[in-house]
Amino acid sequence: MKKMMKKLALIMSCVMMAGILAGCAKFDASAYLAALLDNSYKNDSTALVELGIGTEEEAAAIYEEGLGTELDALTATAGISEEQAAGLKDVMADLLAGAKYTVGEAEAQDDGSYVVTVTYEQMNVFGPTIDTYMAETEALVAEWTEAVMAGEEAASEDEIMAEVIELFGTVLADSVANATYDEPQTTTVRIEKVDNAYQPNTDDLMNLEYLLFDSDAAF
Repeated sequence: MKKMMKKLALIMSCVMMAGILAGCAKFDASAYLAALLDNSYKNDSTALVELGIGTEEEAAAIYEEGLGTELDALTATAGISEEQAAGLKDVMADLLAGAKYTVGEAEAQDDGSYVVTVTYEQMNVFGPTIDTYMAETEALVAEWTEAVMAGEEAASEDEIMAEVIELFGTVLADSVANATYDEPQTTTVRIEKVDNAYQPNTDDLMNLEYLLFDSDAAF
């Protein structure tokens, strides 16, 4: 369960790392970061394309990779059916889209980099998912045990796995749909010059990802 949550929380590691040439006359670090985040979380490539970071097709491919790579791993290790994988993909897309952030001003640094302030509201989704999933799983186990004790045929491993996966998807979807948010807080993301191109700092992006959701409940 927690391994799956870690995979969800690491989707941002597939963020587009395209750079904008540092020699550009006018570089708006705030707009650049907002474009990357909107593509990664909201599946909105509008600003990214307008800034010339990539084409609409490239942006869509990277967004899909962020979801598909994780789902492929889950399907291989947990025996998730194609239908269940498709359902989980939709839920995960909704989870990312639920992230609340506002990209603020950028401060130029002496080394040519920028530090961008991001205001976020942490989404409480993993904690409720785990609590509800564990409680309902225990209820399922009790139900299966009672049925066997009453002389009924025990469910097969495949049947049990399918029902447990279905339950997880349902619980996660409900948690996403009814998620609450904490009060606004701020963090920063550094936009660095690497090989004469601007790129977001990977550690800062991962930290933002961690802060956007109640990640402590998932790890």
